[in-house]
Amino acid sequence: EGRKPNQTTTVTSQDLPELNEDDLSEKFVRGSGAGGQKINKTANRVILVHIPTQLRVECQDTRSLQQNRKIARKRLRLKLDEFINGEKSRTGLKGAKVASKKAKTKAKNRARQRKKAAAKEED
Repeated sequence: EGRKPNQTTTVTSQDLPELNEDDLSEKFVRGSGAGGQKINKTANRVILVHIPTQLRVECQDTRSLQQNRKIARKRLRLKLDEFINGEKSRTGLKGAKVASKKAKTKAKNRARQRKKAAAKEED
């Protein structure tokens, strides 16, 4: 009837390591780059350091300090996950999936090329 979904491992936000506020060092510094006075005169860049692992994340994606803090924490959790779990981290699994898909596509293209070459030789 319908297509069956592929069996994939899904990683939820619960699988990411929790950040303990005591383990974090948070610093706010002046931003730089495009954005004019609002960026250059306000301390909206967030520098977040996980003290036990010395992992460091900087964020200046938006003009809002609160949004930058939220984004920096999210990035630090992902970075910490990669540090702890390696290939089994969220980004590691995603990279493996992309590599697998790329290899399959390459194999299909090779088979197509061989078939085309064989058909050309018959003519």
